[in-house]
Amino acid sequence: MDAFDGKILKLLIGNARMTGAEIARSISLSLPAVTERLRKLSKSGVIEGYTIKLNREKLSLHLLAFIHVWIDHTKNAQVKEHLVAMDVVLECHHIAGDADLLLKVLVKDTAALEELLVRKIKGIKAVTRTSTTIILSSYKEVINPQHF
Repeated sequence: MDAFDGKILKLLIGNARMTGAEIARSISLSLPAVTERLRKLSKSGVIEGYTIKLNREKLSLHLLAFIHVWIDHTKNAQVKEHLVAMDVVLECHHIAGDADLLLKVLVKDTAALEELLVRKIKGIKAVTRTSTTIILSSYKEVINPQHF
């Protein structure tokens, strides 16, 4: 990956619908050169796919939360598989520290969060404890293009 690839990624992070021609004009490369670079970035796995950003408020998904999950590893309960299969779980991370997993979840309201915690997550036999942080406001939720 070189400086041109980084510029391409920065542009696509800002607008994944940007055409090859628009990218080529923006970074002063030919369209065939940009097309080849996009092909290589996709083939190498740097670009895994193109997506859209949804407005969660307009979809009535008002409550964003992070949930730390503690697991009893002596119980073979396929915890990770159960959690990642839940539609409301946006992210699931194995973490260092006290807890075993960190979940990012998006639900309609506190009643939906309670349902998720009490019936679904704590309903998994190997889950021994959870700790939830509710997000009041989000100021930044993107990959920093300065990394490229």
